[in-house]
Amino acid sequence: MFRKWKKGGGGATDSSREKFKEDIYTFKKTIKHGFPYLPSAFAYDPKLKLMVIGNKSGEIKIFGKPGVEFTGIHEQGNNQVCLLHFICGQGKLVSVLDDNSIHLWSLEKTKTGGEELKWIKSNQLPGRPGVNQITVVEICSDNSSMWVGTESGTIHKVALPKLHIMEKGGIHQDQIIQSVPDNCKTGKALGSVEAISEHPSTSSLILIGYNRGLIALWNDETQNVDHFYPNVEGKTLESLAWNSNCKEFMSAYSDGYLCNWRVDSSSPHNTYSPYGPFPCKPILKALWKSSRSHTFVIFSGGMPRANYGDRHCISVIQDNKHVTFDFTSRIIDYFVICKNSRDGEEVGEFLVVLAEEELVVIDLQEEGWPSLPLPYLASPHASAITCCQHIYGVSDTIFQKIQTSNQQTKSSNAEWPINGGEDLSSTKSSQIRSLLLTGHEDGNIKIWEVSGLSMWPVMKIQTSNVFQIDGDGGDDDEYGEEFPPFRRIGEFDPYSDDPRLAVRKVSMCPVTGTIVAGGTAGQVLVLSLSQDAIDIQVPYISVDMLQARTDFTWKGHEKLDLKTSHIAMKPGYQVSSVLQCEPPASITALSLNANWGLVGVGTSHGFALFDFMQNDMIISRCTLEAGEQLAMEGNFSRVRSLKMSIRQSMRRISGSIRGGGRNASRRSSGRRKHHRTDMNKKLQEANAALVDEEAPSSGGWSPAATGGHRRIEARSVDDGMTGMVRCCYFAQTYLRDAVSLSPTFWAGTNSGSVYCYALHIPDYSKRQDHQVSYVAGKLIQLKHAAPVIDICVVDGDDIPASSPNLYNICQRLNNNQAPITSSPERKSSAPMLVISSEEQVKVFSLPKFSPKRKIKITAVDGSLIRKVKIGRFQTPNSSYSEYNLVCLTNTGEIHMFSHFQQLRLHHTILCLARDNVTAISSALLTSDAQGLYQCSQSEFQRFALSPASCVDATCRATIMTSQQQHDGSGDHAAAADDVAISMTSQSASEDNKSTPSSVDVNRRRSPSSRSSKKLNPSSPKTPLLCDDDDDDDDDDHVNKHESFIEEMERTIAEAQVDDDDDEEVVDPDQVVVDVDQIIG
Repeated sequence: MFRKWKKGGGGATDSSREKFKEDIYTFKKTIKHGFPYLPSAFAYDPKLKLMVIGNKSGEIKIFGKPGVEFTGIHEQGNNQVCLLHFICGQGKLVSVLDDNSIHLWSLEKTKTGGEELKWIKSNQLPGRPGVNQITVVEICSDNSSMWVGTESGTIHKVALPKLHIMEKGGIHQDQIIQSVPDNCKTGKALGSVEAISEHPSTSSLILIGYNRGLIALWNDETQNVDHFYPNVEGKTLESLAWNSNCKEFMSAYSDGYLCNWRVDSSSPHNTYSPYGPFPCKPILKALWKSSRSHTFVIFSGGMPRANYGDRHCISVIQDNKHVTFDFTSRIIDYFVICKNSRDGEEVGEFLVVLAEEELVVIDLQEEGWPSLPLPYLASPHASAITCCQHIYGVSDTIFQKIQTSNQQTKSSNAEWPINGGEDLSSTKSSQIRSLLLTGHEDGNIKIWEVSGLSMWPVMKIQTSNVFQIDGDGGDDDEYGEEFPPFRRIGEFDPYSDDPRLAVRKVSMCPVTGTIVAGGTAGQVLVLSLSQDAIDIQVPYISVDMLQARTDFTWKGHEKLDLKTSHIAMKPGYQVSSVLQCEPPASITALSLNANWGLVGVGTSHGFALFDFMQNDMIISRCTLEAGEQLAMEGNFSRVRSLKMSIRQSMRRISGSIRGGGRNASRRSSGRRKHHRTDMNKKLQEANAALVDEEAPSSGGWSPAATGGHRRIEARSVDDGMTGMVRCCYFAQTYLRDAVSLSPTFWAGTNSGSVYCYALHIPDYSKRQDHQVSYVAGKLIQLKHAAPVIDICVVDGDDIPASSPNLYNICQRLNNNQAPITSSPERKSSAPMLVISSEEQVKVFSLPKFSPKRKIKITAVDGSLIRKVKIGRFQTPNSSYSEYNLVCLTNTGEIHMFSHFQQLRLHHTILCLARDNVTAISSALLTSDAQGLYQCSQSEFQRFALSPASCVDATCRATIMTSQQQHDGSGDHAAAADDVAISMTSQSASEDNKSTPSSVDVNRRRSPSSRSSKKLNPSSPKTPLLCDDDDDDDDDDHVNKHESFIEEMERTIAEAQVDDDDDEEVVDPDQVVVDVDQIIG
């Protein structure tokens, strides 16, 4: 009976929540978005249309069509992946690490019906690692073995997939030297094996290239050398490439020369340097591909050393067409995607290039050779990321407008060529659209679609085109008519024209699509979505954050100058207004409410409320305290710490001189001195008591030893930056009284102050004629004076007051989803104000601001809160859902609190390592109980806090034939996973002529139906109505089997018609029961 009087209590226990609370919490790191960090190897499977990337930390990723992705990590630790090769068409992969080990990977079936990349086995070449270091690998066309070249010149033959070294079949250097004529010898050794290439049409002929220039055509059937191609002028060989006509090949050398050879000739018929005659860099790799008209010659490197030795280039030459693609990062590897012509030759279609910082695909069939837009693997760090924001619940109408307005005229319209595999993941996650906004150092804003497995770029917005900057008006074709004919390609550009352009804060309205961005120099831009091109002069307004105070002097950078002339803007996002904060300090807080037409802005000097509909200021307030000069130094002051140190030293010296020595007392009143002495004495006594209580515990500090709290040092008032605004917030709640619901604006500072204002916003029809005004204002000062990092208002049902539109969108898109409700015993109470500081989370009731609940974080474990977000948690079947407060601390822990009336801690999860400062500072919590953080400068790691928000890669890449499944060949001989129930006779299945029936399709859609135990009753090999020993009635068994299958199909069809409205899949167990009833 006294439960309701208990502190923090809220009435009877919610029985429905107790039932589901274990099902709404989880923690799982799901997938990585972005570009692989430090890639080192690259390969392509032309049969399965998959590509694989390996990096220096031992991770490999396979990609196909959007949504098809497989990941594997070597167990050896941080070993670099040096080489990657597909065993074509089999879903297997061979990797070579820098420790000279060879590994076999395979795509294996999972219980969910998809596939995952699994490590199978490994092997290592015998001998010393330095001598037998692997330099090149070539998979034989029949996939039975592979050639492995080494540093010593020996070539081993390794059997596949057993991965053991074959005793017979290897090619030793002595065998080559003994067969070489004296005029072709290059000394006692041939050098390392640089290239191994199998003949395109005759698999027994192997072209071998050695480092010292000798090329040999080896016949594997006769174990002899059929032909020699001597070294050309003592050149060092780098690469070999066959022409698709099978009669010629090309060799590339370290001095930038290319040689064309005929198979039956011992001398090259063409030797040239594409960028000679001056010394050139090595041509590391060359390809010779056919086309519809003239052949393609593609090579990397070969640039003149003196002028362009630092360029990273790939040259494409076709007859008179010559383009040198200039990349801004080092080229790792590349390949050409071809298709077979009517003559049997491979015609090059796409050039796929993996650079160290980006992936580029070039269309070789379209005029001008443009690049393709990437559906995944786009580089988020093309310019350094300075801020991120996750937007949940974007309407489909707005998303379609963004897509249609993003017209890239310089991109190819061809379909994505790497389209292997099948995406089996559920489409539920795509019903609610989620976008990720990233702000960059060069002033750009990128919009990414992150609803599903892939993070693909939707649009890039430039904010620098409205400012006057150095180098403005430059042309993209900066090379002119010079030779080589350079063309810059790719988006990676680590340099910025002006550091003041960097975007520090960004926000977006999911309903209207309006975006607001705040920069380093105090600029705030409002961008509206438009389908028409315009030519306007951007409206501009300035706000004085200091409010004409004269005791402060800005010593930082200057503001950006806005263009005074008319600016031509393309369809898409267009700058509708610009707000400039004075002094031009970096934007530290930003909030947008597009329905009200308001933007809240905060800097290190104060905050302001901006009406972008009327381009007018509503509120501006300075939050600086007297003597806070640190806020006036700016972000680019390099002498700030030196000035502070000198200033403190001078104060100590002057105080010592005035006072006559260190022991002299300063001038102060006796009352203040006595009060300070008493406070210090009490503090010392309290600390001593804490030390005495902590002494018995040998395992360090324990919360139980001090009543759950620990000692906290006093916060210094001389830290500076106490007036910095950390957060801004809009909500519609009860602020003046408990009767009138009014729009409100909130701002929190570094000193623990919270400012709130009740606003009067005219009706939308009169919005352009009447101004917005504030009718009341209040100030809340937290006693512990910790920085306020988040403010939120929730109603009596624990629903955030700032997201009514988002809540309605979620309910509309998920009609089968239960609403967020409380227990039947609980009634909606007054709205609550949740203020999260770095040390505590406090709950107040509105409108009286009565404190209701306080959760201490720092006092319990010493950690500080870094990120706060209210997320929606729900069960996997969406039968129950609720909002929770999610906090991320500087120790990498995530705390989840529910029931804002009581604010109870339900789960604590260790998400990140304590020393991973970059990940913690870049972490982003989302409204749908997910999170993102930068695990590297080019990758985002995604994690889920609720089972309903998990986004897993459920896909497959291999398609096995029925004959392979029947024979059980390979590692994927799991016929029950690909064909749930065989619906035809044994002879038809052996001939592989049967087509899947409706039962097959239904069974494949249900993962639970893929069970081998369900195969026996419906298999034509199993007797149905007689004993197993009776072999004379096999034909009758087959006939009876086919008859009851037809009746079962009719039964299932009727069941599907009855349940069509519910869109349910037939339960496999129920199907088996019906079959038994039919047979009986």
